[in-house]
Amino acid sequence: MAIVNGVNLSPLPSESFTLGNGLRVRLIPLPHLQSATASYFVRIGSRYETAQTNGLSHFLEHMLYRGTEGHPAPHELNLAIEKLGGTLDAATHVDFTSYDLTLPTETIVEGAALLAEVLRQPLLTDLSTEKQIIREEILEDLNEEGEQIDIDNVSRSLLYPDHPLGFSIPGPLANLERFQTNDLREHHTGHYTALNSVFCVAGAFDPAELRDAIEGGFDTMAAGDSIEPFRASNGGAPSRFAYVRDPGSQTDVRLSFHTPGVTSPLAPTFLLLARVLDDGLSTRVHQTICEERGLAYEAFADNDSFEECGVFDFGASVEHKKAPQLVETVFELIDGLRREPPSEDEVEKAKRRYLWDLRTVRDDPEDTVHFLGRGALFDLPEELEVVANRVARVTPEDIRRAVQEYFDPNDAYLTCVGVLDDALLRDVRGLVSA
Repeated sequence: MAIVNGVNLSPLPSESFTLGNGLRVRLIPLPHLQSATASYFVRIGSRYETAQTNGLSHFLEHMLYRGTEGHPAPHELNLAIEKLGGTLDAATHVDFTSYDLTLPTETIVEGAALLAEVLRQPLLTDLSTEKQIIREEILEDLNEEGEQIDIDNVSRSLLYPDHPLGFSIPGPLANLERFQTNDLREHHTGHYTALNSVFCVAGAFDPAELRDAIEGGFDTMAAGDSIEPFRASNGGAPSRFAYVRDPGSQTDVRLSFHTPGVTSPLAPTFLLLARVLDDGLSTRVHQTICEERGLAYEAFADNDSFEECGVFDFGASVEHKKAPQLVETVFELIDGLRREPPSEDEVEKAKRRYLWDLRTVRDDPEDTVHFLGRGALFDLPEELEVVANRVARVTPEDIRRAVQEYFDPNDAYLTCVGVLDDALLRDVRGLVSA
């Protein structure tokens, strides 16, 4: 057992092996649990797409639910999963897609085999119904003029105007309408391969039985290649301000900065910075924006990291006329950290809260597989102690230096979705180098 900053961190009992085709497997036996989660992680998502294929990864994820060779109808497939006591959950992210199947202990071996069938043998036919469903999903983020109003999507297109990191995950309606079965099949064949994937199971199970099921389900998967994303660089956007009119009672505001990615040595520093700013009601963002100024019901600060780059966001939804004051307040918070590092107490509290969260990874099999699976997929540390020690070494001065280097007000990007009259729009735009 390792003790890091006074927190006990027992290593995860992980068994790692690789199938003959190159598929990386992680088995994490946690006999104290009453369930187990089988998860598949694959390098596929919007950042691996082009303008012509944007949305295809998300569409493909949906289509894997619509039947396999062994269970041709969606109802038949879902019934088979539910009879085992579980529900298949999937999510397409910017840089990976995950499939999670949590089951009672006694059905996890059968469930792992069924998940392999879903991933390897999708029929990818009868597209019309799923297109209607995804169309409704896309429409949720558009206004009556067809403009994007999801502020996360608007913000990312501002920061990455000529790069797939600026794409939305579901993609545009025109692409969805154009996609056909052969597009899905080609995308599936190119990405759902052994060298581009990781398979993890955590919870209570018999490792020997489970290993046999995994080998039987995945050993004929094509090896393929590990797909490299389109690399991105920070900066270079032609504008630093975006505004979309969306009638309502509040304006949604994001102030964003480019940051390094998860593979950077600075990743632990930005992790702690986010927690110093926003990890509980006592931290700076809530105290300043909500408690002291009364500008918003809730506000946040968070670092969204990819492999080689990331974005640090400050955000809140406020009454329209408060938008300039909110932005000014965020700049005040930033200026405070540029002038003086956070206190030792703030940083120590942030570290302990993170380490406590890290320790509880073993309490939930889904948390466990996502910690190890994402780590294996992106070649990140998979040992709790290694991750914990990297965070423990961060100092208050490290945080101040990171803020000074990356949070220059002249490098800020501002996104607003709501209602700003001409005067408000002029005031808000004037706060960034637009």
